[in-house]
Formats: sequence, structure tokens, C-alpha cells
Amino acid sequence: GLSDDAWTKQSACDLWQVHDVVAHLIGNAEFYAGTVERGLKGEYEPLEGRPAAGTGHPSLGAAGTAEGAIANRERLGDKLLSTFEARANHLNQLLAGLNAQDREKPCYHPGGIVPAENFVDLRFKELGLHEWDIRSALEPGASLMSNSLDSMVILIKESFASGSLRWAFWPGPNLPQPVRYRFDVKEPVPIAADIVVEGDKFRFEEPAAAPANVTFRCDTATLALLTSGRIPVAHAIDSGRLAAEGNPNLAEQFSQWFKGI
Repeated sequence: GLSDDAWTKQSACDLWQVHDVVAHLIGNAEFYAGTVERGLKGEYEPLEGRPAAGTGHPSLGAAGTAEGAIANRERLGDKLLSTFEARANHLNQLLAGLNAQDREKPCYHPGGIVPAENFVDLRFKELGLHEWDIRSALEPGASLMSNSLDSMVILIKESFASGSLRWAFWPGPNLPQPVRYRFDVKEPVPIAADIVVEGDKFRFEEPAAAPANVTFRCDTATLALLTSGRIPVAHAIDSGRLAAEGNPNLAEQFSQWFKGI
């Protein structure tokens, strides 16, 4: 239903217009379907050109991901939307048809070997986040689709594949003292956690007895957008989406580490 002008509007992804985001979601559906189909056959080694499981990260391949989506969009031309529908439907049917045994079968992902069923949450995350990338460029005040939030919380709390904090974290110089960020999220999907950043690495923990350097209070959608690098802390505070207690400089620095892709 988008106008021609809307398809070429700049999205929230710096290197992509709206139609490039759709092309990325096509490639994502093709990759997920292919890796699950291979996993069901007991095959989970990386295909040629893919990194070993557990070694991939956006910081190593962001430029290639961006260029690949643009090339895919140019190749598909006016078949972009129909191809998206076909690839999405194929993936949906594959994941919906997994039986209990199939769901536990290991499958390849650059972020790690994961059970086939995890690709349900991974796909919800991709659709929710990239829909926001499109809608936020076209509709002021757009929010994440609500039925993606449970999956995003599952991925944030885990340490595998894309969507997890490990995937979103871009390391920097080692800090002289760790910084403890405490998240207090009440709704619609509650989560309470500490993220302890050491500069070159981080830890995800249950809230500790130790005081936090910064405490963030927000809703689940804001948490997902913050940890994926979609909105910086300063913007979230200024817009009233985020309340921060503690050192204001350390609060803003959170965005230098959690950038996602």
C-alpha cells in the first residue's frame, strides 16, 4: 500500500531506503529457511562464505549485509514485494510444521549453533525491528509491533545468534572500572536485569545487591530499540520514553556499546 515515494524514503537504517529493508527481509527469510532445512537433515556446518558458528558479528560484516540487500533489491526490481511474500510464506510454513523432535535439532547461525525452534523468535525479531525501521520513517511516533516483544525479550536474555545482547554489543577500549546498568521494565513484557559493561566485554546478570551506576526505567519496546541501537539514550530521555537515575554521562555512554545492526 505504499506510494512510490515511500518505497525510496530513507529508513531508520543508515544505509538503506525502505525497499532495501524489504530486500533484507527476503534474504533473511531465505537464509533462515535454508539453515533450518539443512539442520533437519543433520547438516549444520557453515556454507561457503559464511563464518564458523559463534564467530559472526555485525561489526565484522555490516557493510556486506548492507550491500547485499541493495543488490538483492536491484536484482528483483518490480518483483520485490511478491518475492517477499513468497519467501516469508515458505519460512512460516516450515517453522509452523516443526514437530517436537524437529524443534530441538541444531541449526547453523553465524552467532552460534541453535535449536531449530529458536528461528521463530529470531524471525519475529527481524520482522518487528525492521518494520519499525520502515514505519518510523513514514509515521511519527511509530512503535514496535506488540507481538514481537516476547521474542525480543527472549533473545535479549539469551546469548545466541542475532537479536541477543552479544550480537548487539560492539566492544571498545577496556574500562578502568565496570559500569553497571540496571533495567527496570514493568510492561508490557517485564524484565529486570543488570548489564555490566567492562568496555571490551559485558555481562548480563540478574539485578544484584550492589548499587547500579545507572538505572533505566522504560517499556519493553524502548528497551529493544535501545539495545539494538535504533534510538540513543539521550533521544529516549528527551522524548519521555526513558527515565534514567544515576550518572548522566554514563547513561548516555550506553549507546556507544549497544549498536546492533
